[in-house]
Amino acid sequence: MTRDNASKATDPIRPHWVEWLTGLAATTIVVAVIGWMAFEAMTSDDRPPELAVLILAIDPQLSGWRVMIEVRNSGDQAAAAVEIKAALLDGPELVEEAGMTFDYVAAGSTSRGGLLFVNNPSLHQLQVVPSGFTEP
Repeated sequence: MTRDNASKATDPIRPHWVEWLTGLAATTIVVAVIGWMAFEAMTSDDRPPELAVLILAIDPQLSGWRVMIEVRNSGDQAAAAVEIKAALLDGPELVEEAGMTFDYVAAGSTSRGGLLFVNNPSLHQLQVVPSGFTEP
């Protein structure tokens, strides 16, 4: 009986292969995240927001027309309170104006929204431009 207790106490504790696999996967994920963060820190120029507007679609509504737009921020910094101004022009004459504000456009991302007009934008020259932002 004494011999059995002694042999149990000296047996090495060997982890199951699932524990090794879990540890290897967790280590790989942590090293990959650290590598990605280091890459981003070394390659980011910390450029201010660079905003551009793309017209996605013009659709009729019950009370007028909806113009779906996408704002793209290709800079390295985020932009808040991004103001968009749109104008329908008939030559040099202003037909109608519209505007909207995006709360936040993250760096390297896009946000979508809609502008509403009474007149058909397809019959006029449509200008849509970002007109301002604040630093969050």
